[in-house]
Amino acid sequence: MYSIEQSVFLVLEYHRLEPSPTATRRSFQKRFNVPNGHDAKTIRKLFAKFERTGSVDDNRVGNVGPKQTVVTPENVAQVSGIVQQNPRNTVRRIASETGLKRSITQKILRNSLRMFPYKIQSPQAIPIKAARQRFDFANEILTMIDNEGFGVGCIWFTDEAHFHLNGFVNKQNWIFWGSENPHLCEGRPLHLPKVTAWVAVCSRGIIDPFFMRETISSERCITILE
Repeated sequence: MYSIEQSVFLVLEYHRLEPSPTATRRSFQKRFNVPNGHDAKTIRKLFAKFERTGSVDDNRVGNVGPKQTVVTPENVAQVSGIVQQNPRNTVRRIASETGLKRSITQKILRNSLRMFPYKIQSPQAIPIKAARQRFDFANEILTMIDNEGFGVGCIWFTDEAHFHLNGFVNKQNWIFWGSENPHLCEGRPLHLPKVTAWVAVCSRGIIDPFFMRETISSERCITILE
C-alpha cells in the first residue's frame, strides 16, 4: 500500500508524461528513493480510478469496491406491503411485482422481515381399528412370503393423485408468509368435484395412468388390472 502523497504523485506524473508507465515508475523511484515502483497495470488502474471517481483514496467511493445492495428500506417496505395484502403470495410473484430478483426477495423475507413460509395443515386422523388392521395385514403378508406361499411378483402397488375442480389448492404448494406460525387450517367439503389420476406398478411392469372422475375403489382397481 502507498500513501495518498505517493498515489497523487503517480497520477500527476502519469498525466504529465503523456501516459508512459515506465517513465512514471522511474520518476516515482527517484522522487521517493525506493528500489521498486508500481507496474504498468497498477499505474493505469490508479489513473482510471482517479478519472472515474476524482479520488485516489481507497475509500470505496464511486464504482470502486463491492456494488451497493438492493436490500434498501424502500424495497423492504414494498415487499412487506405486498405480503400484508396477501400472505399467500409466492416468492416468484412478489419478485415480479417489485421488479427485484428472486434471491433478493427471498433475502428480504427471511433476513429483513423475519418471515417464513408456513404450509397449510390438512390432517387426516387414522382410527385405531384401521391402524390395527394394517398391522395385521402386514404381518400376514410377511408370514406368507416366508412360507413361500405367496409370490412377491404378484404384488401391485397403486397410487392416485386428485386434481380438484373447485379451486382447492394442494397443501404441498400452498404457503403462508408470516413472522409466526398462524397454525392455519382450512376446512373443505367431504366430497369435492375432482379428476383422479391412477397408476399401478409391480416387478413386471407399469400400468399407465388412468384418468377418471369416479371414486377409486378396490373393485375398480381389480377391473383395471384385469
